[in-house]
Amino acid sequence: MTDLTTHPLTEDQNEKIIESLKYEIASLKSQLQKKDERIASLDVMLNQIMETLTAERRAYEDLEGKLEDVIEMLRTRTPHGDILEFLKVKDSNEFQFRKLW
Repeated sequence: MTDLTTHPLTEDQNEKIIESLKYEIASLKSQLQKKDERIASLDVMLNQIMETLTAERRAYEDLEGKLEDVIEMLRTRTPHGDILEFLKVKDSNEFQFRKLW
């Protein structure tokens, strides 16, 4: 760049520099907006993954609870028909609960 103390800029040079700076600012704003949009998109994906993980964790815990209940029923020699009824009722209740949400 020219040394401003020894060679003052002409009006044409000043306009070119100003236009160049305006273009650079517009370019940086555009890049920043794209990055903000990408961050928002990644945030949405992260939230969806976390919701899915939470739902899967709850489903696992429910199945684990059912299994423990069934094991206890088998230990106490509950008839298999009663165990099947228990599982049907439990599934039906969970289905109705999920329909509410």
